[in-house]
Amino acid sequence: MRPWRSSSRCSSAPGRWAPTPRRSRSTLSGHRPPCRWWRPASVPTRRCFASPQGVTIARGPAVDALVAERHDYSAPAGAPYTAEEVVVRSAAGLRFTGTLTLPREHPGGRVPAVVTITGSGPEDRDEESSALRGYRPFRELADTLGRRGIAVLRLDDRGVGGSDPGSPTVTSRDFADDIRAGVAYLRTRPEVDPARIGLVGHSEGGIIAPMVATTDSALRGIVLLAGTASPGREILRAQQHYAIDSMAHLAGARRDSALAEGERTVDSMAARVPWMKLFLEYDPAAAARRVKTPVLILQGMTDRQVPPSEADKLAAAFRAGGNRDVTVRSFPATNHLFVADPVGSFEYAKLPSLHVRPEVLGAVADWLSARLR
Repeated sequence: MRPWRSSSRCSSAPGRWAPTPRRSRSTLSGHRPPCRWWRPASVPTRRCFASPQGVTIARGPAVDALVAERHDYSAPAGAPYTAEEVVVRSAAGLRFTGTLTLPREHPGGRVPAVVTITGSGPEDRDEESSALRGYRPFRELADTLGRRGIAVLRLDDRGVGGSDPGSPTVTSRDFADDIRAGVAYLRTRPEVDPARIGLVGHSEGGIIAPMVATTDSALRGIVLLAGTASPGREILRAQQHYAIDSMAHLAGARRDSALAEGERTVDSMAARVPWMKLFLEYDPAAAARRVKTPVLILQGMTDRQVPPSEADKLAAAFRAGGNRDVTVRSFPATNHLFVADPVGSFEYAKLPSLHVRPEVLGAVADWLSARLR
């Protein structure tokens, strides 16, 4: 999820509110739907992109480098697990590059496993973007779970690393198919127990995981970090109000004008961009009511991108559909990235640490260890 934030770097005309194109999985190849979040205008948006962490950068070498850049995805020295470079192919024929971490010892035979699901934006398998270097939550999660005997498959997004960019008209439903391909791949691995597979999704990944679970009742558990229950239009409005009231400090006629302009621009984009249309109209709560898979919902209480109230709404939707295993965990002084942040500022790069809070990693590991037994 990206925030609606004030910026002098991206917009369409002075004094107006305009969208910044959504820099996501296949934008790097010249296409992909626009950003959900908004900012005051001063210069053209055409070359500006907002990261999933809410940091604005210009499209160019910094973004293109994410495609070619190669991190060291190997296991740390002395780790009780291995890290294998893998290639996953989807039913649509797309190729995805990734890393599969496998516990070195599995006395019970085959091991349980999870697939991680990144948030919006072109991110590598660690969920790192070129806009916020050093934020690698899925690497930290894979390390934590590997030490608890759980395998982790994490994949590069479309257009990142060696992954194919795919179609320019994709939506979140297509990304759900990418994750289904990852699950199918795990079920072919002789080291993995095909009956003990789960999903961990962050932000947009927290919307995609239930999509997958509605068509795969064999999943043993899904973990949603900052997932949403409300349609995208409501989430976007909440961000707009926060940005206007608490960041831009607009009032009166200027405030009303900014909100109205945002609505008009969103509607215009939805008419042209399939991803935006689905995002605005899709009801995550309706999908949640169809999921009987055990669910863990985690929410940071200083998250300014997904209102903290969404966690209880999402839990209520799962329970309304008859799901009897729904757990909600909220973390004070924790932002959308699940890092320590008492205020919830969007200036993530200025935070003293970009490491996921240990309490969050522990909560995920404890819950998955119990559900994937």
